[in-house]
Amino acid sequence: MNNPLDAPHAELLDTIAAWQRGETTRDAVVTPLTLLGGEQGEVVQQLVEELLRHASPRLTGEAGGQGTDQWRAELMACRAKTWGSPTSAGLLVGPTVLILTDGRRGVVLDDSGTQLLKSSVSASLLLLCQTIVLADNAVDAQEVGRLRQQRIESTSTSLSEIKPVQ
Repeated sequence: MNNPLDAPHAELLDTIAAWQRGETTRDAVVTPLTLLGGEQGEVVQQLVEELLRHASPRLTGEAGGQGTDQWRAELMACRAKTWGSPTSAGLLVGPTVLILTDGRRGVVLDDSGTQLLKSSVSASLLLLCQTIVLADNAVDAQEVGRLRQQRIESTSTSLSEIKPVQ
């Protein structure tokens, strides 16, 4: 192995294997991945590299893979996490699968195993991860702005109701 896994990588890999053997829950995989800091894309890239060694030789999206309607439904229900430069990576958490990609390579994880993603699909899915996160942040910013405005209006109304001491 050119790049031996350090403890966090080994733990993630072991947790994924335990999930796929039915020994733990999917949340046990998702939680440590989502707790990785935004600058820890390298951890995800190395995890993808290691998972590729154990993946099914069948590329997801080839004949015999999930149908287009199933993929559409899965992707429409996804939550996303991204890791930025210098090592970009993304995670999509769907109803039945987890997708890890670094934009060049990727894997689809489910409770029955690991499948490779085509490189073109990996790039598209990283872009989808980034788009979901940006859209979510924009909605969050709008909501924060709306709540801030409500607080200002509420405060000014409350202050105008206070009677001065004479």
